[in-house]
Amino acid sequence: MNKYKFTFLILLLLIPIFSIGQIPKGHFIDADSSAPRGMKMKPFIQKENGVYHYAVLTELPFTNNCNGLTKEREKIQCSERNLRKLIFENLDKINFSGSVYAYLTVTKSSEIIDISVRSYPNSEETNKKIKEGIEKLDVKTGKYDGKEVISRLWTSFSFPSSFKESFQESLSKMTADENPKYAKYESLLFDATEFILSGPIYPNGSEFQAANKIVGFWKNKDTGLNIPIGSDFYNALTNKNQQQYLYMISMINYSLNQKINHDRILSCKPISGQKYSEQEDVKEVQLEGSKILLEFIGNEKNNVPMSSKSKKYYKAYLNNSLEKILFK
Repeated sequence: MNKYKFTFLILLLLIPIFSIGQIPKGHFIDADSSAPRGMKMKPFIQKENGVYHYAVLTELPFTNNCNGLTKEREKIQCSERNLRKLIFENLDKINFSGSVYAYLTVTKSSEIIDISVRSYPNSEETNKKIKEGIEKLDVKTGKYDGKEVISRLWTSFSFPSSFKESFQESLSKMTADENPKYAKYESLLFDATEFILSGPIYPNGSEFQAANKIVGFWKNKDTGLNIPIGSDFYNALTNKNQQQYLYMISMINYSLNQKINHDRILSCKPISGQKYSEQEDVKEVQLEGSKILLEFIGNEKNNVPMSSKSKKYYKAYLNNSLEKILFK
């Protein structure tokens, strides 16, 4: 990818569109059956109910490799990672793009209760499959200072995920790779674009930021695919509402989908003797990318307001005349 095409990605990640409140120290966001709206702030130790959050447990109620960790943040990350992988092992294929948050309680008698699963965008089918995966877990009683206690657990998922882990984990592994080979991470890059285009824009979300950084990681790398920006459509978009950025993501998504799933290489590299804007591969990527973008921003739930110019293209898209005005 051309090094100039993604320089603004880093700037984008540094500009928060809105902020969220800070979770008080020693508290966590829960979403069990006692929270009618799916969210509630709760302390790590709920003495009145005898419930202990996994961050403070001295022995987790499931198979893990977190022994010896003493820092709270490391324990939390390790616990969520291990629990996520155990649940993944119980899942069949899930056709879903977005985020899933799962909560569960393990009793003193090693029973799993109070399962709560929330997917964004909402998918009852995905929620059901995750819940079924949780119910199959092999658990034991958690312990706090040697005493058996009721444990409250939490983890999250990002779909699609070729690596069966969060984008934060994948990003850490990729950036720690001393000699990252693009072929190894191409599917991850595709997954990241799928995730970004899967639901409402949430700039402050840790997974959304990680997916963006995965895309940005390859900004100066040779992926074999050029992204043909500079068209009238691109210039009609505004980055105030991230439209240009999302258009680039849409074109990357289309190009990678064609390569990975259809064995078609749309390199969009200049061909001697041809005008670049009139090359067939360039026009295809621009057209199909614009369709993906307009479908996405046309959904008000995705939080990307349209300008008067982009509304004109959206109307043409709905009227099946997009190609005509795109290449007039």
